[in-house]
Amino acid sequence: MKKLLVGLLAIVLLTGCSHKNKDTTFMLTRDDQFYALYNQKGKQLTNYNYKTFQEVKGVGYLVTDRDDKKSVISFEGEPIIEAGVYETLEAVDQMFYATKKVEVKKEDKDTKKTTVDPYLKSNLYVLNGEGKVLYQADSQTAILKSELPVIFKDNEYIVLYHEGEELYRGKETVKYVSRYKYSSSVVIGFNETNHFYHFTTKEDQKDIDVDLKQKGTYKILAQNQDGIILNDEKLKSMIYVDFNRQQVFQNTIGINDAYFDEEQNIILTSQHKMYAYPIGGVPVLLNSYYLKSVTYVNRSSDIYGPHQVYNKGKLTGELENCQLYPEAKLVYSEIFPVYVRNKGYQYYNFNSKKVIDKTYMEAEPFNSDKCAVVKINDKGYSLINDKGDVLTKSYYYQIKYIGSSYYAVYNESGTFGIIDSTGEKILPVEYIDLPEKPIVSYDDHNYLILGKNGRSYVYDIDDEMKEIFSKEGQVTLNSKGYFEVGHDYYRIDGEVIK
Repeated sequence: MKKLLVGLLAIVLLTGCSHKNKDTTFMLTRDDQFYALYNQKGKQLTNYNYKTFQEVKGVGYLVTDRDDKKSVISFEGEPIIEAGVYETLEAVDQMFYATKKVEVKKEDKDTKKTTVDPYLKSNLYVLNGEGKVLYQADSQTAILKSELPVIFKDNEYIVLYHEGEELYRGKETVKYVSRYKYSSSVVIGFNETNHFYHFTTKEDQKDIDVDLKQKGTYKILAQNQDGIILNDEKLKSMIYVDFNRQQVFQNTIGINDAYFDEEQNIILTSQHKMYAYPIGGVPVLLNSYYLKSVTYVNRSSDIYGPHQVYNKGKLTGELENCQLYPEAKLVYSEIFPVYVRNKGYQYYNFNSKKVIDKTYMEAEPFNSDKCAVVKINDKGYSLINDKGDVLTKSYYYQIKYIGSSYYAVYNESGTFGIIDSTGEKILPVEYIDLPEKPIVSYDDHNYLILGKNGRSYVYDIDDEMKEIFSKEGQVTLNSKGYFEVGHDYYRIDGEVIK
């Protein structure tokens, strides 16, 4: 196996490193039919020529023009692969699969099949990011269209990555390649084993290059900076590769998907079931509150318990005569609400102890700010901290946590304002439209979008809630770093893109 070299300079140059220096490009449309390329300064780089587009990181855009011809353009809008040269183009890493239009005779249809099926031996090209042909399928060369290109030539198998560099070259048959999105994690599948690669830009970490002794066809489900989750659903085999310890852990469990939650817990899902996975341990079925994979409440089938409480893997006690949240629910602190029969809501911790000496008519779990919305009496809702102190100076008809330490507070007519996690009023009670995601971020900068009287207002959270601009209609922030209002577009600083 060949170790990988870190080659991500192009991506670093593309993505930039600060709010002011962010340098990227994006496609805009004025009629939902054709798109043109713009840069972050709002400069138009191409005409409105493209029906479809796909960004290829480190290369440019794979586009379809008005005549339905495929081509590749750079981030500056310059041609890399001219339109019409190839009938089909598909991006694969910083390379492309391509075919040309050919007439296939009836008697030649079976000649595509080879002894290394499903490898192809005709009309398939692998191009690099500059459009140069790296390999062409022919009588001497077979190509497998996997998640990275696999070449069979001169009785050797070659797996390409990046712009055509060799990830693997050897005699062992390559059956498939699985890659997680554009990440630096790859699984190569052989007849009797699998091999996992992970390459990093951190100088104090080594590239990971390990054999997975398990057979199977593994799909990469999720990854974070500490590890990756692989799964063969048919074999009911889940594998976790720990990047820091460079160890491989396997569990026999039937799952459909997996992800890392907001606290980076490993969550496994199987139909309607959820499990928390302690690395190297046995997955824990979740059915109510959980903080970590070893700190959770096991809700009883009896609605009023007793419910078992675990802290750091140890049973700390049981909660009786109370109801718990009936589904898996991540909490952000050691405290969670329970409904005590014939009394009301109280807060307990994972040591099975009551921690706030108050009972509420309603109570929500504490959020990441260590604040919770409660209803103390019929006057309305208040905000409390994890000591039980009331933070709001008045009661509100309704309170919604919207993220980033901010809350929408409502009056009886449905009009709302904004307060922060200390209860201080930030914006007056005069807004009527709260988007599904009112707080949005771009390049580590936060913005708030609210509406009233058919008009949307965009505020810069990180600049003392300065109003950036307002416009009639619904405003959304595109992930590429511009605001959209219908077919009107605004730069991140509020300037119109013409």
